[in-house]
Amino acid sequence: MNNRFLTLWMLISPSCLILIAGFLLLSQLYWYPSHPNIGISVLVYLMYWTLLASLQAALLSKFQYPDLARKWFPATAITGFLLMLAHEVALLGINTGGQGVIFLLISLPLLAILGGPILGLTQFLLLRDIDNFMPRSRHPSRTWFLTSSLSWVLGFLSIFFGGYAPVALIFLALFGTGIKGIFVANYLQI
Repeated sequence: MNNRFLTLWMLISPSCLILIAGFLLLSQLYWYPSHPNIGISVLVYLMYWTLLASLQAALLSKFQYPDLARKWFPATAITGFLLMLAHEVALLGINTGGQGVIFLLISLPLLAILGGPILGLTQFLLLRDIDNFMPRSRHPSRTWFLTSSLSWVLGFLSIFFGGYAPVALIFLALFGTGIKGIFVANYLQI
């Protein structure tokens, strides 16, 4: 496994989160999941998923997978964005302040648990089509879906607690993307 690939892969998601947070601070936009102004949520999700998918695709391309990179970008960006947008639309009209916060406390973990396998399926189908995709276990798909779920859950935890403990934001995001990066590097034999 190439340590440079894994290190760069691990830095992508935390870097995207930090860039988005910096943009929101500089533009003086106050945002949180299920913001009453869905336009701000659409902007945040579009920026994050476009940035994340393009950086991951660039890294895959740099490590000799340009065909996968061309497919990875739209698949990851569109799937991730649509998952987040579906969550926002489902909560439209619900005041998530006060007692309405219970909807967020239920829906965000549910999105984290269900979103990982959905994005994972999209990405797994791309990985499976690679010529030298070499399953190292008897059930690589189970490993991948577990990895995707865990990655999303850790990502959501980093967003939840990142405002209170910025170190937690970075650590959880690094750990979550690192788990997925190990799988990608291992199975693509990078």
